[in-house]
Amino acid sequence: MIPDLRRQQTMFDSIKKIFRKPHEKPATSFIRLEDLPAWLDSREADCISRRNAASIRSRERLLRLEQDLHQLLTEFGDEPSDEPHHHKVEQVNRHALPQFCKKIEAELEGDFSEDDEIFYREVAGLINGCFKAYRGPGRYLHHLYPEEIKVFKQTLDQMGQELNRMTEIIRISRDHLSEMNALRDLLRERDMLLHEQKQAEEEGKHFESRIDDLENELEKAQADLTNLIASDAYALHLRLEEEVEKLRQELEKTRDTWESQIRIAVPVWKRASKTFEEQGKPVDVKNMEELIHWASSPRRDDDELFSRVVSTAPSLFRLVESGIIQPKNSFEKHLLTTADEYIKKFSDISAHLHTLADALHAKKQERDAGHILEHKDHLTHAIRDAEKLRDELILEEEKRKERLSSLHEKMAENLEKIKQKLSEFTHREMELSF
Repeated sequence: MIPDLRRQQTMFDSIKKIFRKPHEKPATSFIRLEDLPAWLDSREADCISRRNAASIRSRERLLRLEQDLHQLLTEFGDEPSDEPHHHKVEQVNRHALPQFCKKIEAELEGDFSEDDEIFYREVAGLINGCFKAYRGPGRYLHHLYPEEIKVFKQTLDQMGQELNRMTEIIRISRDHLSEMNALRDLLRERDMLLHEQKQAEEEGKHFESRIDDLENELEKAQADLTNLIASDAYALHLRLEEEVEKLRQELEKTRDTWESQIRIAVPVWKRASKTFEEQGKPVDVKNMEELIHWASSPRRDDDELFSRVVSTAPSLFRLVESGIIQPKNSFEKHLLTTADEYIKKFSDISAHLHTLADALHAKKQERDAGHILEHKDHLTHAIRDAEKLRDELILEEEKRKERLSSLHEKMAENLEKIKQKLSEFTHREMELSF
């Protein structure tokens, strides 16, 4: 047993030597990174060539043994005999032998591939199929055809031994090709990283250009805004804005006075309406009710209200002058002096409201005619939008720099992996040069 193991180890060692590059120098050689793909292609072709050369003898022997199986099939049951066979022999020859031969013939059909890898799998499948036939219907042929079965079994054993020799050749070849593919994968990974790095660098140029443009836009907009605020036109705008605000406040104050006077008058108008109803004066009731309605309407027309105040004043003051309606507080007493003064109080406030509203409208038109505020708002919005976009771009640029830094780290790691893998593959007899 031990001598067999030694012979097998010797065979494996001799196979490994096949894949070693002849005349290898112990001194370390160097290769540039850009030359590595072509070098790998050359080594792959050399590995496949050596595998093919190492497999030729095994391939030829396996093909001869396969032909021996073809020949052996013709020898089962060919012995001429005039003596009648035992019924069991007849049964085996009638059933088991045809099944056995059919299965073996099915395995032997077709041609083998020229590719060593495929050829190896095809032969392995053939041997496996033949052993299944041998353990199946072939088990009944052992006693009837002992010599043929013996030769058949020996042929399969020889094929198995030769396939074992080829197995080691294929395994070592696969290991070499796998190591080369691992290096190619690292090179492809490096190409992808370089592509991503190039994209990130191009993005950086775009970001830099865009940020510069935005900075220039910001500088111009801020200068324009500064000049606008320092201009005489803007000073005039501010003065007009103050005058508008004063008129607005005065108008609001006058409107409050108007509303206060209506609130004082409404209870008096309600008492008058009730009195007209008691006196049976429907026209006066109707006029007074409409006045009260206009006073409380959310869509009140103050000019219409004033008109109704004037039209109802004579009938109202007949009640006041006759003592039927009397003021209940100082506010009503101040309001209900005479009909003329009563009308004048409403007339003065109404006229003042019109005057102030017209003045406010005219002042606003004067203020807005220069479009200063519109121009200022435009510049302010432009500055705000440019600052927002610039900040977003700066944030994107920071992310890009982080991504680029990560890519540099990955490329450094990838390069170390390539150097390590190349060193291991060449048994430290080749290194990358830079």
